[in-house]
Amino acid sequence: MSWRLEVDRGRQVWRYDSTPNPNPSDVDVHLLNLKEPGTSCPPGCNLTPATSPQEAITKAIQYFSAVQTEDGHWAGDYGGPMFLLPGLVITCYITGHSLPEPYQKEIIRYLLNRQNPKDGGWGLHIEAHSDIFGTALQYVSLRILGLPENQPEIVKARKFLQDNGGATGIPSWGKFWLATLNVYSWEGLNPIPIEFWLLPYSLPIAPGRWWCHCRMVYLPMSYIYARKTTCQETDLVRSLRRELYTMDYDKIDWSAQRNNISSLDMYNPHTLLLKAINGSLTAYEKVHSKWLRDKAIDMTFDHIRYEDEQTKYIDIGPVNKVVNMLCVWDREGKSANFYKHADRLLDYLWLSHDGMKMQGYNGSQLWDTAFTIQAFIETGISNQVQDCMKKANDYLDISQVPYDAPEMEKYFRHISKGAWPFSTVDHGWPISDCTAEGIKAALALRSLNFIDPISLERVADGINVILSLQNKDGGWASYENTRGPKWLEKFNPSEVFHNIMIDYSYVECSAACIQAMCSFRKFAPSHPRIKEINRSIQRGVKFIKSIQREDGSWIGSWGICFTYGTWFGIEGLVASGEPLNSPHIVKACKFLVSKQRQDGGWGESFKSNVTKNYVHHEQSQIVNTGWALLSLMAAKYPDREVIERGIKYLISKQYPNGDFPQESIIGVFNFNCMISYSNYKNIFPLWALARYNNMYLKSKI
Repeated sequence: MSWRLEVDRGRQVWRYDSTPNPNPSDVDVHLLNLKEPGTSCPPGCNLTPATSPQEAITKAIQYFSAVQTEDGHWAGDYGGPMFLLPGLVITCYITGHSLPEPYQKEIIRYLLNRQNPKDGGWGLHIEAHSDIFGTALQYVSLRILGLPENQPEIVKARKFLQDNGGATGIPSWGKFWLATLNVYSWEGLNPIPIEFWLLPYSLPIAPGRWWCHCRMVYLPMSYIYARKTTCQETDLVRSLRRELYTMDYDKIDWSAQRNNISSLDMYNPHTLLLKAINGSLTAYEKVHSKWLRDKAIDMTFDHIRYEDEQTKYIDIGPVNKVVNMLCVWDREGKSANFYKHADRLLDYLWLSHDGMKMQGYNGSQLWDTAFTIQAFIETGISNQVQDCMKKANDYLDISQVPYDAPEMEKYFRHISKGAWPFSTVDHGWPISDCTAEGIKAALALRSLNFIDPISLERVADGINVILSLQNKDGGWASYENTRGPKWLEKFNPSEVFHNIMIDYSYVECSAACIQAMCSFRKFAPSHPRIKEINRSIQRGVKFIKSIQREDGSWIGSWGICFTYGTWFGIEGLVASGEPLNSPHIVKACKFLVSKQRQDGGWGESFKSNVTKNYVHHEQSQIVNTGWALLSLMAAKYPDREVIERGIKYLISKQYPNGDFPQESIIGVFNFNCMISYSNYKNIFPLWALARYNNMYLKSKI
């Protein structure tokens, strides 16, 4: 009886097998994910600690190649946010869809493992302070999953809620989920106006101009709000109404709760403009046209259906995935499409040593694989793991998006033919930096004579996507061009996230795209669009320089934080041919060196993202150290001692089996929510060691 990871073209599904294993010695290497790092040794590895960069590189490659999946990617934990799993649990409860018991047990184990022992609450993510959003949603999830109200962990969580004003102060997304569960009144929400979807695209506030994650969340939310889709009243619902609040449920003034957000949760306060609009929309709710609302309901469901079909019912992310599933149930009941949704829930569930969580995507398969390919090739010994590299090339090959989505203008989609997604080809949403890293990996693989490489024609399709995504400011956003004005951010209703309304230009996306185009022009110097590519690079470099901070750093928006953003900034400038004595590069290196710790490493807290100022972690972190070292070596920083101290630190942290420790959370989105990238601990220390070995030791392993 055991869990096993099934993979198919990147799809990752944990299955529980209740039958005894006939061959106990036949161990699935992916079960290593269920153990603490460093506690096991897959075939081909040994337990002799490395004493040199060469040995550390060899051991790291031996370990990481051994845990590659059968279809060529690297599977990993992309969890961290705590507000995702409750949406799945609540949706299943409302619709009557039950996850199998082994999954429920592992979800319970995860939620209890992630409960803050000091106060009994949960936060926005696994390292955050307890708040109402996290605590109320995990509380109802555990109650739905069968924990009684007198269980000690439940009692402790309820005390936290009661001591902090109860669930009435939950942020708007939490109000939405509690309202669908029938333990919060729809009167207590600011309206989610479905009629917005009828606005013409020519208007700057039209939803088609919003950042795709924002619009794809508020699309099904507006449908559910318009329909007031609500769970039937059950004994559990009645009990939760009593447990979640500090006063009788029937006596709560729900209209007074619309803007009641606990100080524990508030990160992005409502603007005066948003407050005025919410007031107007509340008045409109009382007199809205049924004909117009029904038209908007039909239109939004058409867009929901399109999103489902284009992503094989995975959807762009975990929030809209489960709300879309709820919409399908509301519209069709337990139809064939509902069960397609139910099947794809498993794509988001990841099992690790702390239990089963819902990931922030259906995985980071392509992203991690593209980085791993580049790191392996820079070691110079990837020929020793030829089967591994062939499988990685195969995964890169099958993950490139082969076509544009149909009716792009109608459904606000950007071109996607030739792009690479973050995860799988089934998911299919094109992303600028994922496309760039896919291109870089595809071109790097051409250095291996045993690889059947992706054609330059297909790589050029990826370059076409990158060129199409460059913004007017010279930078690149994530999924699409920046479509709306910056003042749209004044409409941000989320309270807990920053910069969600439009897609902004980022240093990470911009630098990755510059590197990809610079690499491509080396392989295709006479390409018909080479002049356009050169102009695009120049504009991108100008943008990167323009957003460099006074202290020499760049703020990272997708990783923690200044070590991440500065790595991209330096690599992008160096790739473009910027002189190494450029003030921009010199200043960036000076910034990084100033943050090195006494033990030789770098350690940055997630609070850097929250505060937008550098905050030291309590301890050095191997991933931050890897980024800093890669940056300094890309810039050929002259003080070798700084680099050697960092390299010694990385070697000291490697486990004897070649793995590295899982340390603090390392990813982020929208500045305030952190997310895990469990493969980063294996990729970036290796990459830094490889670069050091190439630059300084010139040794053949």
